Amino acid sequence: MRILVMLLLDTLPMLGNVLLLCFFVFFIFGIVGVQLWEGILRQRCFLKPLPNVTYP
Repeated sequence: MRILVMLLLDTLPMLGNVLLLCFFVFFIFGIVGVQLWEGILRQRCFLKPLPNVTYP
């Protein structure tokens, strides 16, 4: 049990590097996704006017 705890404590710096790399990859994919689908839903959420209906 003690060996396992020591091993986990020794690998924490390497896990930090892996988490940093994962964050960087998700960040880049997020930026690319926002740029690719920019404005694709523009003016999509509105009601079409109904015939013979007046709004107050």
